[in-house]
This record gives sequence, structure tokens and C-alpha cells, in this order.
Amino acid sequence: MRSIARLLTAALGLGVWLGPALPAGAQQQPAQGPPAVPKFKDPGLQQYLVAEIASIQEKLDKLASRLDAVEGQLAKVKEQQQALASDFHANQELVKATDTSVTSLRVSNQEDLLSLKTDVARIRRDLSELTDEVRKSAAPPPAAAAPAQPKVEGYITQVTPTGISINLGSAAGVEVGMKFGVYRAAEPQTRIGTIEVTEVVDANNSKAKVVASNPNTKFQFSDIVRPY
Repeated sequence: MRSIARLLTAALGLGVWLGPALPAGAQQQPAQGPPAVPKFKDPGLQQYLVAEIASIQEKLDKLASRLDAVEGQLAKVKEQQQALASDFHANQELVKATDTSVTSLRVSNQEDLLSLKTDVARIRRDLSELTDEVRKSAAPPPAAAAPAQPKVEGYITQVTPTGISINLGSAAGVEVGMKFGVYRAAEPQTRIGTIEVTEVVDANNSKAKVVASNPNTKFQFSDIVRPY
């Protein structure tokens, strides 16, 4: 643009435009048909200006083509942005639905696990009682022997930072101060620690404290307890 301005300024300064001189006070009549091509006084300058204008026109055409290409690329970028925004929204909805499903599944699994632990503990107790009955029925009663004392055995129903609960109470003859050995259900003959009754809650429940335990051993739900 600066080159065009310089060329036009130079042309006007040199008075290169040719045309019929109008008499003083005369008005220019409108041209009939297409306007005449202006002529220059200097043919060399005319050729130079024509070549420069043609070069500028060519550059402008190329620039217009590049602008069209850039507009096409911008349109594609906008389409991609819209597609990405749509995918992002869909992914957000999917993540929300997944979080809801995982939370529901976790709660359900926790409830199922607690129920399963309770069922396992009850089955172990029933098996232990059945085993005792089988042993009693198979062994001949001792002659003139004192009546056998029922075997007391229970299991841990809860472990908290402040104490332990067991499923034995006053109905099993449990009293405050009684001590029980603790055994893993998988190894019922290996004692892993000792607890002492601190409160008899009711006929089937008592609370106790830890007296001793093997190194790196923590008591847990369904561990077996037997009195000394």
C-alpha cells in the first residue's frame, strides 16, 4: 500500500495524466461509453507503473487466496471445537453415571460382606456344637463320674479401639474378670492372645479388654474365644 501511495503521488507530482484541456469556465461533459484509459506523458514511467500495479494485483490475488484458505481452516477448527465440547459433555455424564454405579456397588458389597461374615460365624458355631454332640454320643459315659461341664466357646463379634465384644454372657456363666484365650478360626489350637471380661452386657454378650497378644497380631471378627 505504501508503494502504491508513493507511485500515485509521484504521478500526480509529475503531471503524468493527459487529457483535453478545458476552457476557462467550461464544465466537463460526462463521458460516453467506457472511460478512456489515461495516458502518461512519460512512456517509460507508464510501463513502470503498469508493471508495478500488475505485480501488486498479483500479490493481492495471492493474499486473497491465502485468506480464503485460512477461513476454511478456521471453519474446520470451529467444527472440531464443537465436536470436542460435545464429547467432553458426554464424558462428564458418563463419569457421573460411573461414580454413582461404583458407590452403589461399594455399599452393596459392604453389606453383603458383613452378612457373609455373620453367616460364616454362625455356621462355625453350629459345626462346633455339632462336633461336640457327636463326640459326646460316641464316647461311653464314665462310670460314677461327675456330670461333665458344658464346654464354653464363643467368638469375637466386634473389635473397636476401646475394647472387644464377644457372644458369651451370663447364660454361659461369664463373669467380670474371667479370661479367655483367643484363637484364629483357621487354627483353633493355636492361641494368639488373651482377653479379660470387663462387663457382662446380657445373657449372650460381654465386653472385654486385651490382656496380651502375639507380636504383629490383631484380633478380628469371628476369632474363637475359650475360657482358661
